[in-house]
Amino acid sequence: MAFAAQANILTVAEGTGEAQYAPFYGFQMDALGSISQVIYPADMLADMNGGTITEIKFYPTQAFGALGSGNLQISLKEVEQDRYTSTTLVTDATVVGNAYPVQGNAEWVIVFDQPFEYHGGNLMIETELIQVGSFKATKFFGQSFSYAVGIAQYKYTWGTEYYYEAEQVLPMATFTYEEGGSQDEGITLLSQANALEDAAEFTFNGDAVVTVCWKGSVYLRDDSGYGQIAGFDGTFENGVVLSQGWNATKTSDNGWVKYTDATDVSASDETNAELAAAQKLTGGLEESMLNAYVYAENVSKGFMPIRSFKVNGETITLTGTGNQPATGNYNIYGVIWKVGDALQFEPVKWEVYVEPQPEGLRGDVNLDNDVTIADASALIDYLLTHDATGISLENANCNLDEEVTIADASALIDYLLTHIWAN
Repeated sequence: MAFAAQANILTVAEGTGEAQYAPFYGFQMDALGSISQVIYPADMLADMNGGTITEIKFYPTQAFGALGSGNLQISLKEVEQDRYTSTTLVTDATVVGNAYPVQGNAEWVIVFDQPFEYHGGNLMIETELIQVGSFKATKFFGQSFSYAVGIAQYKYTWGTEYYYEAEQVLPMATFTYEEGGSQDEGITLLSQANALEDAAEFTFNGDAVVTVCWKGSVYLRDDSGYGQIAGFDGTFENGVVLSQGWNATKTSDNGWVKYTDATDVSASDETNAELAAAQKLTGGLEESMLNAYVYAENVSKGFMPIRSFKVNGETITLTGTGNQPATGNYNIYGVIWKVGDALQFEPVKWEVYVEPQPEGLRGDVNLDNDVTIADASALIDYLLTHDATGISLENANCNLDEEVTIADASALIDYLLTHIWAN
């Protein structure tokens, strides 16, 4: 028996905050290239998982004034991130239609020309000005956050440079959508599994890549985010793509999602080294990184156990201090855990840090792909004449100082005698 799809509504981000830059930046509606983006987190939209969105409604703080004629293109995309940490816009969103505020309207209703299938991830909504109108400052009611949930790109009519504004209020929105199947059907992304209600059983039919097996858990990644199969009796090589059709129960501990009671988990014949590779930490830990496999470069290990380290000034706390290596400098690899309310780094392995060498062959001054006495002769000739014709000054910088001097010739001769670079 077949059933007709039912229209449902879901209202999220209710609040008294006022969004100025999203869902559009009304003051900049007179210059093409104006774009506003805002991201709704998956947990807000869980009831809509598996549905098809046909309409969105936003709530301005007052009726629209005279905005003139114009056209805004509306696009949607499910994304891995749940916030903006830079001025980088999301790209390759799906266009669902066009809309522009009408003077006097107290609500902004956008009816899609192309319905959008929603699969449970963080949802980015974009408005792009594609036909210029007159401008009017406009604000929308919404829920306030302590970080940027949106961003606006704009430029002035007389200029070419783009400017950016961060938005920390998530505009209140009402989604109209048609229900699909039950939530546990058609789960093909980790973000969909993560958005399920606790204790929901599901079958995973996507391509989840193993990043690392550690302490009875299999850590996973795909294009939508991260996951963890907990309590698993077995192991897989990094980069293996799991066979589709495994089953599990979604659970969470203070926002830390895990998949338990997993069955039918096996390796396929496919691999994905790119997704499996550890991701380099460039700053502090964020909620969206839970279950991620990451590494920090050049961490200094002293005589006592490391309890924390810094990345670009941000303190990273380690979970546990056992099984640490001897004193020295290391690249430290691990997974992101949650202990209480705090995100922490659980070390998986330590790798001795090696100082990067200059490009090319160190000491190969005359560019013959070998380091011999002829290179020392070429370096001395350069120091006497300062004529760099036919030689590589980069390779001649043997002691890795800021300039090529007699000290480099001395370092090169020492190497030729010992075949050991002292630094």
